[in-house]
Amino acid sequence: MTTPDMIAQPDLEAWVWENIGGLDGVTSFVYAAAQHFPGWIYEHHVQVDARAARKSAASSLAEQVRRIMLSLATVPWPDGVVCYVQPTEGPFWLPDPDGHPRYCTRYEIRVHPLRDGAIQAAPATHPPRRKAASRGA
Repeated sequence: MTTPDMIAQPDLEAWVWENIGGLDGVTSFVYAAAQHFPGWIYEHHVQVDARAARKSAASSLAEQVRRIMLSLATVPWPDGVVCYVQPTEGPFWLPDPDGHPRYCTRYEIRVHPLRDGAIQAAPATHPPRRKAASRGA
């Protein structure tokens, strides 16, 4: 029996932060992750909070973040490929406990890992078919 190759899960949390971390007032974290097809599809649930001095500014920042998050599938990533991004909640008004303005949005993001610089192919479920020998004349 052979042991399957170890396939590292891409660090999506770091990739999200690389894309939105330059925006003042934004925080993000992954609160759940699952592997749906071993070595192939990883599903992450990410929360992004947008804070600002005024409610309208926090709302505007949340919209800016939403556009960046939805475009992640078009941004080349050396560790994997973002293949699905969908807001699951929000943006919704969720002020901080001290009353400061905050909008919260949660996203589901699915990724494929890269292996040796290329997207891994899904394992074949059937052996390749061979051409039938032609009956000669």
